[in-house]
Amino acid sequence: MEAPLSNPFALISTADVEHELLVLFGAGKNRDLVVRVQGATHSAERSDAFQELLRSLSLYSSDISDAQGLTVAPPDAQTLTRALSVLSEARLQHRLFEYILSTFGRRLVDPLAEMLDAGEGGPLLERMVGLRSDLLAGIRELGLTEETRAMLESDLAKLLADEYLSMLAEHEEKMQRPRVKKLAQEVLHLVGVTFQRAFRAWPEHAAQIGQAISRNFSTKVEIGEHPLLIRRRIVEAIAEFLWVETSSDLSGALSQLFAQRDYAGLVEGHAVDLPRAVYDEFAAACWQLVADHC
Repeated sequence: MEAPLSNPFALISTADVEHELLVLFGAGKNRDLVVRVQGATHSAERSDAFQELLRSLSLYSSDISDAQGLTVAPPDAQTLTRALSVLSEARLQHRLFEYILSTFGRRLVDPLAEMLDAGEGGPLLERMVGLRSDLLAGIRELGLTEETRAMLESDLAKLLADEYLSMLAEHEEKMQRPRVKKLAQEVLHLVGVTFQRAFRAWPEHAAQIGQAISRNFSTKVEIGEHPLLIRRRIVEAIAEFLWVETSSDLSGALSQLFAQRDYAGLVEGHAVDLPRAVYDEFAAACWQLVADHC
């Protein structure tokens, strides 16, 4: 239970003050906005600080409920650069690359494993069942007599029974899995090396991104929208930067890798899919690290 305000005869409680802050800043709709009272370890101290905040806000508006329209200056390029620069730290980059390999890496590697799925409903077995269907359809197109066609279809159905096709699919999976595993390792290496180049000069890139974001800010921002706007602009800028820095190089390198003789026929027709949405997800992870450590 909350301790009472420092003035025992006060008409507003701590809960009233905190509720008003939610109203003022729209924090009920904006969970990115956090109001902290530094150094206030007790409820009474926090309540006094909140009341002082309300008194300060009242200077801007005679009706405190209108304080939602208060505006603040957005962060300048130097502040943004300093915040983004935390991604240069080795421990944070280690966490970033874990995320990179698990998002970009899995996006590229998982389809390779799915291609070798020999189980029921798996692509490998489905292709073999499709081949059997094509053969049976071809027999009907030969124009044979009904007896000859029936004999051929019966013999073919016995030869290419479901159990036999499943056995072939499982055998093929075992034979191909080492090649797929080796390819998956090379894909992960390419992803890591490509993004490592982009992050190698991160302090300089952080400055470029910070300046670009700062130029796009208006002079003033509503205080309730401030955190959301900063987050959106930083995520967009990081995603755009990494897309430009890595997508073309990574797609080209992967296409060359898939075309190598060791993997001939293994990934034939396998598209190098690097949708922008994956970059947005990764940029959001970058923002979270920035927000937690700047």
